[in-house]
Amino acid sequence: MTRTQPPTTGAAPAPAEVHGLPRAPELPPPRRQRRPALLALAVSMVVLGALGATYLATSLGQTTAVIAIAREVPWGQTLTAADLVEARISADPALEPIPYVDRDRVIGMGAATTLRPGSLLTLDALTDQHLPAAGQQLIGVGVSLVQVPTTPLRPGDDVLLVPVAAGNPAATEGAPSVVEATVVKSGPPGTDGLRVVDVLVDAADGPAVAARAAAGLIAIVVVAGE
Repeated sequence: MTRTQPPTTGAAPAPAEVHGLPRAPELPPPRRQRRPALLALAVSMVVLGALGATYLATSLGQTTAVIAIAREVPWGQTLTAADLVEARISADPALEPIPYVDRDRVIGMGAATTLRPGSLLTLDALTDQHLPAAGQQLIGVGVSLVQVPTTPLRPGDDVLLVPVAAGNPAATEGAPSVVEATVVKSGPPGTDGLRVVDVLVDAADGPAVAARAAAGLIAIVVVAGE
């Protein structure tokens, strides 16, 4: 006996039963929705990041050769080639260092302030006036250990030259009682125990101070600077 199969139709077969319960129908996977705006934003961020990295690398690579100080140059001293060294820095509008190509023009100029090692050299730190300036005289004053403070004297320190008691009236005749001066350089103690300190004084006081200094009749007092 031949069994006749029912004709196949386009309808999907009914879901099979599991343990007496109908199986849930299988749903097609959800379609992903494309968002062109988010995609464009992501691409823009990648491009901007690449441009920023390129600009940063280019900026860091563009440096300028400027003059830096190789060793300490006291106030009033003349700059030499050994005092200067080349340094490379990125351009910064807040800084105004002297370009290294102007190095030869700087050599021979005076330090308007004490220049520290590693600092960048600027025009404000230089002067074309050599010591002593007009109206001043440079005098070396020899002092013993009790005539000068033990604290080291620095170039630019303001001091008073105070007369001390003497047995030679001729050495003190005409000398002012106290003279204002500025330290230029302080030398090391000599074999005689005296230390020579170069000071700037007014030209009017120079001769009298020199006579008193030659007799060892001056003590140095450091005063507070401005």
